[in-house]
Amino acid sequence: MNKISFNTNYLVINAVNAIKKKNYLEAKNLLEKALSINSELFEANYNLAILNFQLGNIDNSIVYFEKSKKLKPKSTQVCFNLALAYDRLNRLDLAIINFKKAVKLEPINELAFYNIGLMYRKKLDIIKAEKYFKKTLYINQNYIPAYDELFGLYEASNQLDKYNHLLDEAKKILSNQNLLKFYSAISYYHKKNYHEVVKIMENLELNKDYFHQNLTRHSFLAKSYDRIKNFDKAYYHFKKNNELVNNYYGKNIDEKIFINYVEKRLEFFKDINLKNWKQFQIKNQSIEPTFLIGFPRSGTTLLDTILRTNSTVEVIEEKPILRNFLIELEKTTKSDFNHLGRLSEEYILEMRKFYFNERSKYQKNEKANLVIDKMPLNIIHIGEILRFFPKAKFIFALRNPYDCVLSCFVQQFTLNPAMKNFLTIESSAFLYDLVMNLWKVYNKKFSINCHFIKYEDTVKNFENTTKDLFKYLELNWTEEAKNFFMNARKRIDISTPSHSQVISPLYTGSLDRWKNYEKEFEKVKKLLDPWVNEFNF
Repeated sequence: MNKISFNTNYLVINAVNAIKKKNYLEAKNLLEKALSINSELFEANYNLAILNFQLGNIDNSIVYFEKSKKLKPKSTQVCFNLALAYDRLNRLDLAIINFKKAVKLEPINELAFYNIGLMYRKKLDIIKAEKYFKKTLYINQNYIPAYDELFGLYEASNQLDKYNHLLDEAKKILSNQNLLKFYSAISYYHKKNYHEVVKIMENLELNKDYFHQNLTRHSFLAKSYDRIKNFDKAYYHFKKNNELVNNYYGKNIDEKIFINYVEKRLEFFKDINLKNWKQFQIKNQSIEPTFLIGFPRSGTTLLDTILRTNSTVEVIEEKPILRNFLIELEKTTKSDFNHLGRLSEEYILEMRKFYFNERSKYQKNEKANLVIDKMPLNIIHIGEILRFFPKAKFIFALRNPYDCVLSCFVQQFTLNPAMKNFLTIESSAFLYDLVMNLWKVYNKKFSINCHFIKYEDTVKNFENTTKDLFKYLELNWTEEAKNFFMNARKRIDISTPSHSQVISPLYTGSLDRWKNYEKEFEKVKKLLDPWVNEFNF
């Protein structure tokens, strides 16, 4: 061993010891010093990759993982961890490439197969996700996470025959009777045997390590008690479910970030004088976007599904089109809304083009005559939208504020600063009031080309209500619209929590559901009653 090798090995060993003692800065300095001596040292590159990953410096970790991969291209561990890093940045295609490389190097790597399945599920490629979860079980027929994902996939996509077939197979293999009872209870729920669900779930003793199943247990108990009209117990389990979600997923998520985000817009736009904005005659205003907006759980997915019955329409469902647009806009405005009034005509045209380019990334039907950007909470960005698209169309989905808030509370969302506000009825109602106040300001300050459509009207007077919507969008209404739920059943890529509702015919049981939980709304009546009157419910 020469002197250089000795020095670099000594530095790496000391760095590893520093990591064990959580002296991360010292470890980083030692590893970087080793690389300054020999940039091709695998151990230094790989440990720096791991260290940066653990510290949340994902971009840096990828740089070192990629270098490690060049140095040891046949290392399963490097490819696997590089894939995890790409997944953390939501670069799913690159994650899949590296997980597949790990599988090629180690064909019985069940964890790599499982993660490929997870990546495809995130991409809403249900067929490929199913394929890789099945491959995981082929390697290890007792791998519980793969069962859980497959059961969840079949349930979410309404493939209940496959769910029950998997359950029959699992009963032959799995020794964990409590887990089998858990999966069986969900099957009973979809067979509408709610009393059996309650009987099983109430007496179920799941290992504390099965957090997801324990969480889901409360969700199905809540929904089943709701169905059998035991609303006190239903509310208890909805609340318990949300408390567990918050404890497990919500600790590092600050819901006030989103509240402040909305309040900032409310404060600015309520005092704005649009006469101070530079105005331009934009050519080709006939090419304007259409947005489907509303407070979450107001029926936007139902409208999406109805509109899809017209073959000339494409609805892009909850993709970050406008978010990416706003990130690009932020480079110019620097969080100062006053800059919106000073934008040049050239910049406005450039940003219009940027939006349409972003939208095209998610379009599947290039021949569609009408493309609708569906993201309910884009309602808070109407001010920015109208600055660039003054003739944009908005479909505003409305629902009784009480039912809307209840539905947000009982629905389990993936947590982020916005969705975390739905963990209690009080915080849900507060956000509803805040968002609608912002809408009221926009409506006062701007001339908005908007069509209002109430969920209740759609349920009670489907034909006339949907005909008015189609007329607004200059679309032909056909009898096919009545069979929207049949089309929805053919889709297995519905990415919103409303999947189970839109694959069934409309029913009036969802109207005034909040009255079953009326006592829980006493503290928020002063927030919601004004909007009941405002929107004529």
